Amino acid sequence: MPLSRRLFMLASASALAFPDAAFAARHHPRPKKTRQSPKVAPTPVAKLTGNPLKLPPLVEPKAGETWELTAATASHEFVAGKPVDVAGYGGTYLGPAIRLKRGETTTARLANTLNRPTNVHFHGLLVDSAADGALASVAPGTSWETSLAVDQPAATLWYHAALRGQIGADLTDGLAGMLIVEDPAAPVAGLPNTYGVDDFPLMLQDATLDDAGRPVYQPTTEAREHGVRGDRILVNGTLDALVKVPQRPVRLRLVNAAKARVFRIFLDDERSFQLIATDGGYLAEPAEIDTLVLAPGERVEIVIDFADGSASMMSTPDDHDLRLGGRVQRLSDKLDKPFRIIAFEAEKDGKPHVDAPERLPAPPAPVQPADARRRRFVLDVGWPQPGHDAGDDVSSDVPGKESRLPVVASKAALPTGTPGLPVATINKSVYAAGRINDAVTFGTTELWEIVAPAMTLPFHVAGVQFRVISEDGGPPRAWNRGPKDTVFVETSVELLVSFSRHASAARPFLYASGIAEEEDAGMMGAFTVE
Repeated sequence: MPLSRRLFMLASASALAFPDAAFAARHHPRPKKTRQSPKVAPTPVAKLTGNPLKLPPLVEPKAGETWELTAATASHEFVAGKPVDVAGYGGTYLGPAIRLKRGETTTARLANTLNRPTNVHFHGLLVDSAADGALASVAPGTSWETSLAVDQPAATLWYHAALRGQIGADLTDGLAGMLIVEDPAAPVAGLPNTYGVDDFPLMLQDATLDDAGRPVYQPTTEAREHGVRGDRILVNGTLDALVKVPQRPVRLRLVNAAKARVFRIFLDDERSFQLIATDGGYLAEPAEIDTLVLAPGERVEIVIDFADGSASMMSTPDDHDLRLGGRVQRLSDKLDKPFRIIAFEAEKDGKPHVDAPERLPAPPAPVQPADARRRRFVLDVGWPQPGHDAGDDVSSDVPGKESRLPVVASKAALPTGTPGLPVATINKSVYAAGRINDAVTFGTTELWEIVAPAMTLPFHVAGVQFRVISEDGGPPRAWNRGPKDTVFVETSVELLVSFSRHASAARPFLYASGIAEEEDAGMMGAFTVE
């Protein structure tokens, strides 16, 4: 397929919603490349340039040990020679990669040396809600501890600050890191697994830098509608990242740690790669694809064969529509053409080429009960009607009932001069601490329909894993066919959600938009599992 044709399909308005682009995003069998005749001089390949990829240190706590995340200020050079103040865990921008083992219990300790409260959410980790820190608030100069009993399949997860109202600012500062779960009882022969050699953690972000080289964060009114996107790409905090890889299959663990940007990923030479895992663990077998969509909060593991040499990972711009009332506004990305995420410089290392296995230890998919309860969640953006604002408590005086925040889809429908900012709602409700939106029975499996009439949005559910049953009425795309906890909603998705961890009214689980600014604006809800 010519590159221009594929870029056209990827760059179309949320193009994957259309049949032609959906076809492009699925597996395309490719003919083997024809080797050049010895009589024909090979075309010179331009040497890749960039900044050496920063590799987060790997921390591997043993059973019974306590491992510490210290939220602290730090100095970081996004631009060479321009150190700036940031935040992170352990004195660096972002934090270490933490590798935990299934069947072991460790203690995580969050120490806060910042001048503001903070917390930490273990995004994708299956623990009871009391063990997660998403609802904690750790004051400056204090700490918080939790016991984490890991019991889930091998997967790539992440951790990040999740204090409502400052999520976007905290991600900009660098309060995030990768969390890896390893399952010693289910090893996979043939997969690259040497950290930093043929198994790389890649935290993908974007940023806007000022003249001093410092990331700036400006959550404008427009940003509250559709999120903040930057014009520079960071991988593990590295601009214009370049990493040396062996000239054989390499495993990449991708985490979209951006505030709002959706990465639509492909390789510059159009080679295909193997998708081996999604948010919650392995697929049943590798899926060969050549494009991939990764929304904020989502993770995948892929294997790229560099036997044919170097390559660059690319993305198309994140153009999208904002659908408010009767108007559809096209929002163009700050990046107006395909851009490089990271370059891979392939070098021979003398080790044998090993193909990925044909089968993988995928976790069992849940079975849909005939009487499964159905719930519907509408994610929307609008403006409060006069007399109401985003801070209003919309809880009802009637036990078990909940009133809705009266909003309109377009500010143009309000009287001229009406104050206020847009609000982000789920089922017309803005998140309020202490209110329970849904009560779920432990051990059950439910059907959840997620609808996004205003714009495309990622949606995350804490404490669960789900399977995508359908996307916009059709089958799920390749990267949505495995175990998930976060999904990109273009218009609507159906999810089969299993509830295997407890959550009390005092410490409920949350579901929320994966766009930081929407979450800060109240697009969250709380649910119990009892």
